[in-house]
Amino acid sequence: MPLVNPMKMLEQARTEGFCIGAFNVVDYLSIEAVVATAEAKKAPVIIQTSSGTIKRFGIENIVTMVKMSAKDSTVPICLHLDHGTDVEVIKEAIHKGYSSVMIDASKYPFEENVAISKEVVEEAASFGVAVEGEIGIVGGVEDDIVVETDDAIYTTPDEAIAFQKRSGVDFLAAAIGTAHGFYKVAPKLDINTLREISNNTNFPLVVHGGTGLSEDVVKELVEAGGAKFNVSTQIKQTYIDSMYNYVDAKRDEYDILKVLANAKKELAEMIGNYISLLGGEGKA
Repeated sequence: MPLVNPMKMLEQARTEGFCIGAFNVVDYLSIEAVVATAEAKKAPVIIQTSSGTIKRFGIENIVTMVKMSAKDSTVPICLHLDHGTDVEVIKEAIHKGYSSVMIDASKYPFEENVAISKEVVEEAASFGVAVEGEIGIVGGVEDDIVVETDDAIYTTPDEAIAFQKRSGVDFLAAAIGTAHGFYKVAPKLDINTLREISNNTNFPLVVHGGTGLSEDVVKELVEAGGAKFNVSTQIKQTYIDSMYNYVDAKRDEYDILKVLANAKKELAEMIGNYISLLGGEGKA
């Protein structure tokens, strides 16, 4: 199946009260794990890449790898650029095959964020590409984006609604206290803001910083209106730990294919658990 614009799946998730898993891949094996799991779970899914992955492989190579893995899939699969901060890189992704992009200009003042985001929206429109924006600042570490917890800025419902209306972004990441990376202390979440935005708008909302949240909190975020749920750090942890543990247990076995097969199996299990938790199973 060709890569799809995610708006149909996100609007279905919003209407039916479930959430789309959005998984940050790092190479072809992790792409395969997401696609195979989505197929097994009969779930729509978003494959997304960070700026670090783009620097490593290049946009054209990433698009080729995802299309190769997804070409025989029967479930909707979107390729999304996560946390794009360079407008020229975002435009390249739009031109070369991404079906969705994120413009993260949240570090700028409101008016500048609106202007930059609007520029990306206008570019994407002619290619049928969806655009995610961000208002407020999500804390934590995402590749080369580092925001100290004290510098994170929570979104207000009025600000989020005004930003989406003026920028024209299709879906929105609202900063409600989640953070990228591992939580060192329990996050102080403002789930009521997510709920209020959802109840007073008709555009899908995104939850960043999904790794490390309890199942009960994840379910509450979905119930409050989260339609897209990002998983990045957990991909990296599962990938690295699976390889380390396998090699550590089999020090005399020098078979790289077995190491990779085990990593793919554990990634698929973790991804599948998220898809089920988010309610996406059987929604394709």
